[in-house]
Amino acid sequence: MTSLPRTPWSRSWLEGAGAAILLAPGLLWLQLSQSHVDAFHRLLPLTTVTRALAVDLALLSLASMLVIRGLEAQGAHYTTIAARRSVPVPVWAMWFGLLAARAVAGMIVAQVLWWQQITTARAFLLVAIPLTILWLTSVRGYDYAVRALRFVVLLAGFCILWMIPALIVASFAHQPHDEAQFRKPLPAVNAPHRRIVWLLFDEMSYDQTFAHRWPGLDLPNLDALHAQSVTFSDVQPDGFYTEDVIPSMFLGKPINDVRGTAAGWMIYQSVPNGSWQPFDGNQTLFADAQRDGWTTGALGEYNPYCRILKDQLDSCWMGMPPLPDHFSRDKSTLGNVIAPIAADLDRIAGHRARLQAPAASPDASPLDALGPVRHGRALIGDEAIDLCFLHLPMPHPPGSYDRKTGRIGASGSYIDNLAMADRVLGLLMADLAKTGDAQQTTVILSSDHSWRVWLWRNTFGWTREDELASGHGHFDPRPMLMIRFPGQNAPQEISHPVPLLGMHDLIEQMMTGQIENQQQLDAWAAQQQ
Repeated sequence: MTSLPRTPWSRSWLEGAGAAILLAPGLLWLQLSQSHVDAFHRLLPLTTVTRALAVDLALLSLASMLVIRGLEAQGAHYTTIAARRSVPVPVWAMWFGLLAARAVAGMIVAQVLWWQQITTARAFLLVAIPLTILWLTSVRGYDYAVRALRFVVLLAGFCILWMIPALIVASFAHQPHDEAQFRKPLPAVNAPHRRIVWLLFDEMSYDQTFAHRWPGLDLPNLDALHAQSVTFSDVQPDGFYTEDVIPSMFLGKPINDVRGTAAGWMIYQSVPNGSWQPFDGNQTLFADAQRDGWTTGALGEYNPYCRILKDQLDSCWMGMPPLPDHFSRDKSTLGNVIAPIAADLDRIAGHRARLQAPAASPDASPLDALGPVRHGRALIGDEAIDLCFLHLPMPHPPGSYDRKTGRIGASGSYIDNLAMADRVLGLLMADLAKTGDAQQTTVILSSDHSWRVWLWRNTFGWTREDELASGHGHFDPRPMLMIRFPGQNAPQEISHPVPLLGMHDLIEQMMTGQIENQQQLDAWAAQQQ
């Protein structure tokens, strides 16, 4: 009867490196991407994080190598079926099950996997159960399976020869130190003046909001704005990804794809396979606004507004996605080295992060626990800012709101998130009404794209209500666009197709006074056909 042979240390090291790559945090794979997209969407600099990932990978390789040597020593003593059955568990089956589970967890973090049917537990069982059956029934078959899997892991280990050098090189990239928010000194406002407030609700669908609303869904604030606005019922999308669509509206030119650079700046393609161009903030509508004497402010999540528009904004706030596993740009290299262990210990202890609302104020709302809402209310109330852009991360899936209880952070559906967006709109419009410029403010409500049913269906967080609301997977591509001019008190609909990209030209003409009422907007829209 055969047994698994002991391998040379050099081979064990490569196998340990392959196991470490599978065990490592999904962040590792994101940081090694040549597109630098993940770094583009994080608060910079990430140098201590990148160095910690290199150290963690080396330490995981060493630890995995020792585990493998230990498994070999244990398996050498059990060469018959009877002997195998005397062991509490098949150790190699558990080992490869763990590698599969961690690999799936990493792919979920890296957004390589989206399907809700694939979980870490299922990945573990899918690998561990067949190996366990072989362990109980066929020593030879078990040994062959283990050898084959070990060889695959060993081949993966060769990747460490380029991964660690790549991480070391990346850790010395010169990256800016992001300001998550700033407000430049501005002169005091002495009299009411024209303002534009542009509210962009991420992934809001015209179809779900007005055309085919979920039965019983109450959206009083959207309905109230609709009753006083020009509504575009057939807006043609410019794209389906936030990082492409919003910058394209800023520039007034199509963007097909976006990447980051090692230094954290944005480059883009206007057409597929076209040349990569640097994003130039001086070519945006915010720069044009400043040249026309307007003050500017922006806030949002995901896109690094305060970095790419630092010189074109007078006020800014950005909420960037947090790094997984407790990594942070504000920790030292050593602090980031131990961050994954601390995260695992927190999970074992059952700790859960909770949204904490700021100190209560007379007009505070539970929704102020959300940074974009809290800072958005402040931006709208700042009468020194003439052009206000608010990128609000709702009703973007997955569901994070319970419309019945008003609870934030709960699992929910797209319909729940749409109700949350309506309540946020109510807060923002109430704050705008309190300003001295309310009667001279044009309000634009839009979205970057519609509800991407084709993307979210069967992914994490998709609910039965989502399935029914979407008509079992029907995708309506129309994003939102409503415009309320000062003094407007009646609804109007523009039903012919209008490109979303035209918003750049639309806002430019609003700032220069060429479009100030419904009639001028009608004329502009007619030219877009």
